[in-house]
Amino acid sequence: MNPSKKQKVCIVTGGNSGVGLMSAVGFAQVGHHVFIACRCASKAEKAVNYIRSSTGNLNVEFLPLDLASLDSVRTFAKLFQERHLPLHILVNNAGVFNARGTTKEGFELIFGINYLGHFLLTNLLLETIQHSAPSRIIMVSSDLALRPTSIKWERFVRKTPLNFLELYSLSKLCLLVLTKELERRLENTNVTVNAIHPGFVQSNITLPHRLSKYLGIGISPQESASGLLSLANSSAFADVKGKFFDYKQNEIELPDLAKNTELAQQLWEQSCLWTGYNRYNPTTTPEHDNAAGILRPYSLALSPTKVASITQSVFETVLPKAPKHFFYHLIRFLFTGKFGAIFLLLNQVRKKEFYMERHLDSDAVWSICQDKNLQQKLKEYLGEDLVLWRSEIWVNYPSQQLIPFWHQDSYPNLLQGEGKTINVYIALTEVNEWNGFEYIPNSQLTPDVSVKMKDPFSGNCLFDLTEDLEQQAVPVVLRPGEFVLFTNQLMHRSVRNTSGQVRLALTLRLTEPCVHIVPNYTPIYHKPVLL
Repeated sequence: MNPSKKQKVCIVTGGNSGVGLMSAVGFAQVGHHVFIACRCASKAEKAVNYIRSSTGNLNVEFLPLDLASLDSVRTFAKLFQERHLPLHILVNNAGVFNARGTTKEGFELIFGINYLGHFLLTNLLLETIQHSAPSRIIMVSSDLALRPTSIKWERFVRKTPLNFLELYSLSKLCLLVLTKELERRLENTNVTVNAIHPGFVQSNITLPHRLSKYLGIGISPQESASGLLSLANSSAFADVKGKFFDYKQNEIELPDLAKNTELAQQLWEQSCLWTGYNRYNPTTTPEHDNAAGILRPYSLALSPTKVASITQSVFETVLPKAPKHFFYHLIRFLFTGKFGAIFLLLNQVRKKEFYMERHLDSDAVWSICQDKNLQQKLKEYLGEDLVLWRSEIWVNYPSQQLIPFWHQDSYPNLLQGEGKTINVYIALTEVNEWNGFEYIPNSQLTPDVSVKMKDPFSGNCLFDLTEDLEQQAVPVVLRPGEFVLFTNQLMHRSVRNTSGQVRLALTLRLTEPCVHIVPNYTPIYHKPVLL
């Protein structure tokens, strides 16, 4: 360690192994304060102990970061900012090569970890980086980023395809595009942004990389990290911006896509929408009344901790798990010709999310149905006897829009008899103007609203609203554990989720005992129950 040099503060994502670990060692050797950002605490602890013992620098710490979760990225940024430290060097190193699946928010896993998580992390820390200038941002890209000839946006919101190499190449290309865009946005600052290709490293990222050391091919993590450390520390790169280098510090010509300013702007705007960047302050919760078709927000009696526990349980044990007797119902619908129900069930199998009528087979959902504050408000509207005849769990992932059309629920067609009905929309996560639903107050509706088409599965009428009427739309804004009551006449639609967070809500549909389900309606799983 060289104590004569001014100490700088560094963050290295994926600093627990490979090039990231050796880069963290290099920073610690020159006396920098190093933060290792990675998902696994046990691996991070070993890395921190190794760096401290081998360099004599005790200013090495770990902060948890899971780049496959945008919430984790936000938490990391908050934890670091609470330390009130400067940030002189940010190394976006962590990455995966052949992983498959989706992130917590539903983005393709390789793209989400390699690029999207780093995009949000960089932007959340950017103000700190600028205030700490001179400072440097380094993107660990790859020479495979030179391969793509276009960006296929639709690939980023689906599960990893068989050709994972294409997604890896695209994710690393996006890092190059981001490098150039940040260069333009930080033009008049003393912050540099550059990218580096680490080479074929003898690391643990894939089986061939693990075997390369024994086969005598590739380079060591130490050799690869030496180029990154020069880019981060050397005065020779103090004024270099928007460049792409190999580990020997030779410049690599950027591909045309990375130099395309229109593409860079498009990627920037799309990334802001996907991550919900700069959208963390929802408007004040609006008040609603009977005239609008929706009753103003109320709070469950459940504590925030209990609501959070229920939410986690729904994600982990309710949605992914098919209800009891699932195949029995599927066969029953097949023989009775309930093709709409069959379509719904098969769609749930495809998505691996089972979200219809989950109130009886889940203690977590049932505890919400029994909430005393909820039942009190329902009894004020319906009377003492509450009949729950349908429930739905709604999950809206970033970039998705559940029901984009203006519609009124068709559920009155499934009921018969004189009596009141009401619906409850319960927020289990934050619901805001960027991920929830919006409605047209009943007082604004006119008789000449035209029907665009009829949904063949739900029976909902989909309406064609004028632009002037759409401007009267009001977003529903709720904190976790808050709920609203709304009528079947409410004209509403979901909004495209640009919050960067998964939205989870529970809808309960209730009526009085004097109202009955029509004989030809077959519940998916459960018959009505008395709360």
